[in-house]
Amino acid sequence: MGFHGEYEFVIPLSLDALQEASSTRQYVVSNISTANEIPKKLQECQSTFRKEGCSFVLDGQMFDALYSVLWHFKYLDAAVQDNAFNLMVKVMTQQTTDLASLLDDIANVSASARSQNFTILKMNTFLAVQLTEAFENHHNKPSQDAFLATGKSRKRAAGGAKEDNQAAWENQRMQMLLQLCSVLHHPLHKLCSPPIMEEDYVNLVANMCYKILESPSMGQNRCKGVRDSLFQIIGVLVNRFNHGLACSLKTMQLVQHFEHLASVCAQGLAMLVNQFGCMNVIGEVVREIAKMDLGCMETSSKDSAAVRNFTLFLVELAELVPQALVPSLPLLFTFLDNDNSSLRNCMLSMMGSLVLRVLSSENLDDKKKDLRDNCIDAIEDHVMDVNAFVRSKVLQIIHDLVKGGGVPLARQQRLLELAVGRIMDKSASVRKNAISLLTAFLKQNPFAAKLPMADLQQQYEIEQEKLMELCPESVTAPEIETRSKENTVHQLWQEKLPALVDAVRDVIDEDSDAEDFSDDQLSEDCSLNDALSAIAVALDTGKLHRAAVLLSGALEAFHGATVLSYDPSTSVPPQLPHKDAGDELTPLQLQHLALLERIFLSSHAMNNKENGEHEEPVAEQPKESEEVTKQRKLVTYLKDSVGFAKQLAVALPLVAQLLCSKLVSDSLEAIKFFVTSFEFGVLDAMSGVREMLVLVWSQEQQVQSAVVEAYRQLYVTGGESGASDRCRAVQIVRNLTSLTTGANLGELASLEVIIAQFMANGDLNKACITLLWERFTLALPDTSPEESKAALTLLAMAANSEPSIVSSNIGVLIDTAFGTRGEQDFGLVKQALIALSKVATDKAKTEDASASFRLEASHEMFTRLSDLLVEGITREEDRQYGPMAVQAATTIYALSEHPDQVCGSIIKRIHEKMMKLKKADDDTANSPSEAVLVPTTLLKRFLMFVGRVAICQLVHLDTSIFSELKRRNHLKEQHDNAKKEKKKTKTKKKEEKNKRKSLMTSATEASLMRNSSQEGDLDEELGMMGAVADDMEAEYIRSVCDKEIVTGPNLLAAVMPVIECVCSNTSQYRDPELRRAAALALANCMMVSADCCEQHLQLLFTILEKSDDAVIRGNIIIALGDLSFRFPNLVEPWTPRIYARLRDDCCSVRHNTITVLTHLILNDMVKVKGQIADIALCITDKEPRINGLAKLFFTELARKPNALYNVLPDIISRLSDPQIDLDELKYRTVISHIFSLIQKDKQVEGLVEKLCHRLQASSLQRQWRDIAYCLSLLQYNERCVRKFAELFPCYGDKLHEPDVHKMFLSVLAKARKIVKPETKAVVEELEAKIEASHSKAMQEQNLLNKATAAKGDRAATTKRANVRVAKRKNRRSDSDSDDEDFNSSNEENVAQPVKQPDRSSRRIGSRRQPAVAHPKVVDSSTDESEQSDASSGDSEADSDETGDADKRKSDESPLREKPQSKKPVSSTKSRQRNGPNVRLTFDKQTKCYL
Repeated sequence: MGFHGEYEFVIPLSLDALQEASSTRQYVVSNISTANEIPKKLQECQSTFRKEGCSFVLDGQMFDALYSVLWHFKYLDAAVQDNAFNLMVKVMTQQTTDLASLLDDIANVSASARSQNFTILKMNTFLAVQLTEAFENHHNKPSQDAFLATGKSRKRAAGGAKEDNQAAWENQRMQMLLQLCSVLHHPLHKLCSPPIMEEDYVNLVANMCYKILESPSMGQNRCKGVRDSLFQIIGVLVNRFNHGLACSLKTMQLVQHFEHLASVCAQGLAMLVNQFGCMNVIGEVVREIAKMDLGCMETSSKDSAAVRNFTLFLVELAELVPQALVPSLPLLFTFLDNDNSSLRNCMLSMMGSLVLRVLSSENLDDKKKDLRDNCIDAIEDHVMDVNAFVRSKVLQIIHDLVKGGGVPLARQQRLLELAVGRIMDKSASVRKNAISLLTAFLKQNPFAAKLPMADLQQQYEIEQEKLMELCPESVTAPEIETRSKENTVHQLWQEKLPALVDAVRDVIDEDSDAEDFSDDQLSEDCSLNDALSAIAVALDTGKLHRAAVLLSGALEAFHGATVLSYDPSTSVPPQLPHKDAGDELTPLQLQHLALLERIFLSSHAMNNKENGEHEEPVAEQPKESEEVTKQRKLVTYLKDSVGFAKQLAVALPLVAQLLCSKLVSDSLEAIKFFVTSFEFGVLDAMSGVREMLVLVWSQEQQVQSAVVEAYRQLYVTGGESGASDRCRAVQIVRNLTSLTTGANLGELASLEVIIAQFMANGDLNKACITLLWERFTLALPDTSPEESKAALTLLAMAANSEPSIVSSNIGVLIDTAFGTRGEQDFGLVKQALIALSKVATDKAKTEDASASFRLEASHEMFTRLSDLLVEGITREEDRQYGPMAVQAATTIYALSEHPDQVCGSIIKRIHEKMMKLKKADDDTANSPSEAVLVPTTLLKRFLMFVGRVAICQLVHLDTSIFSELKRRNHLKEQHDNAKKEKKKTKTKKKEEKNKRKSLMTSATEASLMRNSSQEGDLDEELGMMGAVADDMEAEYIRSVCDKEIVTGPNLLAAVMPVIECVCSNTSQYRDPELRRAAALALANCMMVSADCCEQHLQLLFTILEKSDDAVIRGNIIIALGDLSFRFPNLVEPWTPRIYARLRDDCCSVRHNTITVLTHLILNDMVKVKGQIADIALCITDKEPRINGLAKLFFTELARKPNALYNVLPDIISRLSDPQIDLDELKYRTVISHIFSLIQKDKQVEGLVEKLCHRLQASSLQRQWRDIAYCLSLLQYNERCVRKFAELFPCYGDKLHEPDVHKMFLSVLAKARKIVKPETKAVVEELEAKIEASHSKAMQEQNLLNKATAAKGDRAATTKRANVRVAKRKNRRSDSDSDDEDFNSSNEENVAQPVKQPDRSSRRIGSRRQPAVAHPKVVDSSTDESEQSDASSGDSEADSDETGDADKRKSDESPLREKPQSKKPVSSTKSRQRNGPNVRLTFDKQTKCYL
């Protein structure tokens, strides 16, 4: 069928619609070719097109042939499809050219010609569009090759072919879209009559564009050109052919159903706005979205995805074209009150984008300023949102505003205050964004590059005074007026508050009747604003009950509204008439008070603002001078600066708490904040920078790297970039020196790690090291002694990575530190010794051919150091002598070839020095024993040095000598093996097998390994020469330590009586520092020898329990931990006394005790016994460090298999013991934490059985409640539920106790969560048994109570009757003796005395004593020991009555054993003088002073 004017082409809605005509003039496809005929038909079409041009389509056969391609498209070959598509591309290209020439001379074209050309355009466009859609559907379908191909090679080949076809199609599609766009740019409406474009033609092209957009590949970056072309076409349709409304509706559908189109459509609409000016499309889209109830579209996953798509679309649209959204923004304000947090986030993000991109300029009109303020107000309100995601998003929005300069200066103070309030939020993302916002405020602050608050405050006060002098009235009047208004409103609220509290109690009361306030209820059609207004009016008029009732109704009607939100953890608490009122009110009543206060204050603030706007204009004030205006601006600027700095000062300690957070994000953001604060000179920022040091020990690599990078930024790379190396080195050294000044030991240790990182990265170059040496030697002018000492500290830290820094300058160190300066400053000597110790090697390696680096005993360093130690002991004013002496002993043993000789010589010389200072009395000079008075300070220093030498000698023998012996034996074995190389292969293999296999590094470790592994292969025992040598060496060293260091005829053994004397006679030696030094020296000497430890262990524990010095007790606890590791069998009987220190009065002693016990137990050095309950009690300790360590201990213990499970019954038994009388709340706190660590099902099943049997055996109601609470904490599975039901007879008779019944019901509630039908049946049966038993037990208990009461009444009646009979008999009796006998018999009948129970026969939780003899404690003075002996008889008499339970209370009576009757350690009774001197007595037998 051809076109000759009598037919018209109607664009069909579907492809098959062209085969049926709805009218006689409509064109119909009459001849559909088969798939085999189509190639030939296409050739005819191409030939006709070349002859006739675009009008070839008017030939019905040509159109039908191309229609046949569409009809049989999926059955055609790819080549045929491509030929058809290429033909239509050429046709549309020619169509563009023909339209251009036609429309230029459209006035001379007849109406029939216009109609014919328009028909040609419609037919060609129809074919091009339909063919494009067919290709698009073909390429979007999943390939059949993916299902047919098998094997990796086939799949790869199929995938590569598909990618090639896709790329070819994308090029062809782009060509077609460009031609269609070119066609649409012509004024096509001129071809129509009337000149209005047909809607079917517009929809034809538009639907093709929307169809292509639905392709999943449209969201990829490679399709950006296609997307731009599509929206170019849509823009032309909207701009020229009135497609705006249809475009907005279609965009809505695309965004709703296709996730990848949220961003694509936003970018497309932005193009429509920017290139075509289609602002109305944005308005229509926003209006349609506002009509949808997005808050209710969460019933299915599809609806929730649609909500998410809309929010992403609106947010990106606000970022791209914020100006177009300004008129439509009020339509979306309802999102702010929606329960869906994503909608609130969406609206707040849009507001942030508008403020930042449109409303941030200074030249805004009043309307835009109001819109900006409203947006910022909404953002401020949602900082306290109930949803953590919203709070986090709001802080991100404020961060972007601050970073982009979109926050007005007047609003920064409030936003900063809100950010500070969110630092300690319970959500990690909120905390992270809050700290990030504070950092942004610092970087973008408009006040100053530095923010020292003290300087700003001083400058503000000065400028304020200047302004007062220039214009006093204008300064004070506005402030006074504002303050008076605020004070008036708060005073009104305070006056109403007491009556309002009573009204809220009346209304919000469980017993109140709702009908009493029925007249004050909200109406059904009342809006939120009307309800708030009614509440405010009721408060102002004094109708307080009505206000409370209206608020209750508003909370029910408008639940979830932001203005009515209240979270006790985040919201500001309400004001109360007195402090105790909050304890009397319920949480719901407190919520009502807080909301009423908010409504009252907000309504008055709005009224004041409205009144200010409607006030009549005041008479014009005289114009201020320019000087006053400038001064006023300066004062305002400084005031804001001070407020800004004060808020940062408040934030610093809060952020510092997050430095050591468990979350990496908290630590990283806190580090960034402190770095920025330090750079801006914020007050107290240095404290946070110092606290960052400890994070270098963090287990998280990110945190470690961030700390090192932060200190590099602050102290190394923060100088000028163009400075010379010398200037840069001076700046680095000055910065690091300031960091070391005032640092404690922990901070110095952390800084040492950071310096090592700097050295490894090359940040500290040779110029810095040279400058440090110049500072140390005072070669650099204007260097103070403290700076010199700090330089030496930094050199020692750098020597950790490069020991040559010190080893090449030993002479400089000795000359400078051990010379005149060292004599005056022992702290400098100590730092020099620390630096010298960096040169020493820890121990000799077995494979080393040469011995480790050591100096001769006659080296100048040791000579000078000896002189300093001996001559400086009398300088009592320098308190650094003790630390210096301790470090000297350590350095001598690290560097000297014969350290025992050097230290022995020093001890002898100090002893001689002390003897030269004797001041003997005249009356004692001729006595048999010569008395010597030694200054307390000298004796303290002497004992401190001796104790350090003892422990250093042990370490030297245990590690250095043992390693050196191993090295020599290894060299000897190598030499012997070299001689035997020519032996047979078999012998050689045997020798290789028997070579030294020991990896032990100390004699102590060798002894422990030998004791722990007694069994072995016979061949290894006979042939392991190296291991045998190790054992022999370890045994030899152990014997030396036991017999030849602190015991026997040697130097340190001669000092032991002095140490014992000071430790035993506390009444004679009262100086606390002397006693501390003596106790520490005693512990160090006990570490060396087992004999010495066994001999003095009783004395050490006596000091531990008798001493009133917390430092001594804390040091002894730490020493006992080391002794337990070295001599476990000796210390084991004394373990209960170590546990007793967990109840010490001093926090530091308790902290040391739990630290030591944690180390010993977790390393299997101490067996876990019943005393572990004492550690469990530490969970309730008031000190956070102690309860944190206790929780950490049980957490680590739970990681060991069955370790916690095995001790749990003992913990429950000890804590529920009535003799301990533990508070029930503390018991539950402890047990809840421990039970939370029980996770294995088998352990839970075992605990259920054990606890039920324990419940059956218990007789006290308190124990019932405790065990029932334990059962309620367990996580029950199916087997546990069945076990619990089987054990019902164990607890059935305890259910009359209300708390027990309640706990068992909670167990049933947990059991119901198991979904298996069999388990549910068991639970229901058990519940019926429990309820029946509970009812029966309650009835029996009631009967028992009644019987008890009746028995009491009968006893009282009998007593009264007996009294009356006695009175009558007394009146009748004439004899006194008869009366007495009668009265006594009546008294016996009235009340029989209750027999005192034998407590010793009811010992709860008693345990077998170990086989070893129980340790005894001697008293620390002669008087105390005599007093103990005198009272020993009474103690033994009372011990049976008090029982074992009293013995557990070590705080009240830690020593219940009978003291020994032997003599005290020292029986010296010589007269002691007052003052700082100590009397020593010379013993001729031992030849030493006591």
